[in-house]
Amino acid sequence: MKTTVDKFGRVVIPKKIRDRIGLSQGSALSIEERDEEIILRPLAELSPVEVIDGVLVFTGKAVGDMENEIRRHREQRLRGPCQPTDFTGSCIEARP
Repeated sequence: MKTTVDKFGRVVIPKKIRDRIGLSQGSALSIEERDEEIILRPLAELSPVEVIDGVLVFTGKAVGDMENEIRRHREQRLRGPCQPTDFTGSCIEARP
């Protein structure tokens, strides 16, 4: 396969190779120069889950509406106990 370097030094990795290796936008690569070769290798991705105080915690980046939903549930927990209204665990807002 052949590819070219653009004026900014970027190289397009053909889709067939990206798919086979599992590369997607934002994938980290290591680059090594050896003799007259350039070697690219995918870096192992860090797990988005960590054990913190004995609890598995998602530390990755939430996307889209998920961030808003997580924020809403955190705010509800901070307000204190509630009465779930349905299977989602949404709280009934206290009325004055």
